[in-house]
Amino acid sequence: MGKPGWLLGSMFVKLFLALALVSMLVFSGLLYSALSSSREALIKQKSEDMTVFIERTGQYLELYLANIRNILLNVSGRVDEELLADPAALRKMLNEQIEINSAIVSHMFIMNGDGEILSNDQLFYDIVGHPELPRLFRIAYENPGLVNWSEPYYSPLMTERTIAFALALKDGAGIVLAEINTSQLTARLNELLYGTGQGFTLFTGKGNIVSYDPNSKIVPYKPATLPAEMDDEFVRELTGLPNGISRIEGAAGPLMAVKSERYQLGWYLVTLTDERVFRSGVRDLYARFTGIGALWFSLLIVFTIAISRYFTRPVYRLALQMDRIRGERFTAPVLQVKRTDEIGRLSRSFHMMLGRIQELLQTVKENEERKKEIELKLLLSQIRPHFLYNTLACIGSLAKQHRAAEVEETIRSLIQLLSYSLGKSEMVTLKEELQSLRSYVQIQKVRYGDAFHFCEEIDPSMLQMFVPKLIFQPLVENSIFHGLAAKGEGIVTIRARAEEGKLLLSVRDDGEGMTEAQIRETLSDAEESVPKKSVSGFSIGLRNVQDRIRLNYGPAYGLQIVSEPGEWTDVTIALPLP
Repeated sequence: MGKPGWLLGSMFVKLFLALALVSMLVFSGLLYSALSSSREALIKQKSEDMTVFIERTGQYLELYLANIRNILLNVSGRVDEELLADPAALRKMLNEQIEINSAIVSHMFIMNGDGEILSNDQLFYDIVGHPELPRLFRIAYENPGLVNWSEPYYSPLMTERTIAFALALKDGAGIVLAEINTSQLTARLNELLYGTGQGFTLFTGKGNIVSYDPNSKIVPYKPATLPAEMDDEFVRELTGLPNGISRIEGAAGPLMAVKSERYQLGWYLVTLTDERVFRSGVRDLYARFTGIGALWFSLLIVFTIAISRYFTRPVYRLALQMDRIRGERFTAPVLQVKRTDEIGRLSRSFHMMLGRIQELLQTVKENEERKKEIELKLLLSQIRPHFLYNTLACIGSLAKQHRAAEVEETIRSLIQLLSYSLGKSEMVTLKEELQSLRSYVQIQKVRYGDAFHFCEEIDPSMLQMFVPKLIFQPLVENSIFHGLAAKGEGIVTIRARAEEGKLLLSVRDDGEGMTEAQIRETLSDAEESVPKKSVSGFSIGLRNVQDRIRLNYGPAYGLQIVSEPGEWTDVTIALPLP
């Protein structure tokens, strides 16, 4: 009684481990699915937020450019020779423009035709100076009639980096130039961007920074810089990002970066979001799944004990019955487990299986005996006494005529044919089958001379395909003795081809042919278990071939005969392609 108890305990442990493993996989899958779904939802939401921000930024920058263009055109339209001749009035007009557009423009300058530069804050300009202005005026001078803008540069008047927009005055009277208020631009972009753990960087088409948030906590900055400047390596990574969503390493971890297409100014925007924002929304799922998992494993132990007691005992009894059958002892008495559930059905199915196995064993035994009988008949039909007698008589006749070379060749062919016929292997390559067939044909040619010709039409690529041994020889023999005998001469041609998933081997002769009645009788004889001599005189060999094919491959394969009386006969063997 100790063994069943040990077995039940072992099955209980296995059952518990199996259920525990399945539960862990289910819970892991649910947890992973929930976390992935939550993360994807957050990423999608943030991506949509960034898309909205990018669209808003694009609209704002287009409006920004339109406002700057209007400011420059307004100044250009008001400046004339009289105003250029009155510096005080010109500076007053520039100050008025600054007061009206202080959120956009920080400083404005006009260079007249004499190269003199006037500013809205002339005193401050005269004291501090501005070394970049000549270069900026030259850009506008080289592109008359267009609003030109520069790459970001450091302005000594603003003590920060800015961008200049310039337009040539009408009639070449001079050039008006405005420096944008980058602090106000950054503040406005920060207003458009909402949410914590986010940031942005606005670049020119050449990859120079126009605007960014110097107070962002997610961006790496250079040490000891005021205002804080972004790390050069980080800037290079940002400029090298493709358009769309990317992943980049930030100051405190990975960031999701969304890069926009180029705007009208040739600028593009990169928005940044800390990936920790995504993880914060799913932390409570861990605790919830942990609690559910602990409760499930507690119930799992109770369920496993109950299930084990109910199922393992009858299964153990059935296993004992199965152990009594060892090797081929399928006739051992077996007691059925008397239950109406699945285990009872299993017991009844087990008994039915034993009966079916006994039937199959008997069928296999009968088939093997029949197969051996057919193979023996095949070998005997290939080495009939009169064939050996005729061959040996032919060899003796050749020897008397001192035709030693032909004697040697005929003996060699006979030896090869006998060795091949008595070989153990049932399946051979098509190449080996053809070699044996050539030996048989050589012997027949010695007997009949040039009364018939033998032709092979075989694709070399098919020579390594496996076919049953001695599949061609009975058909060639029938073609010689029954097809060409009446005419006295002719051609025997063998072919091999692949068609519709089958390997088709055919033997064709241009002998006396067969009528439809002869073909039906021959094929009918080949299907019968005990053949009789047919009208054509060669059903025994065909039945031998037909039986071997059907035993090996089933009723879907076998022989097919097509003939034209008085003209030709074509016998085809259908085999499955390897």
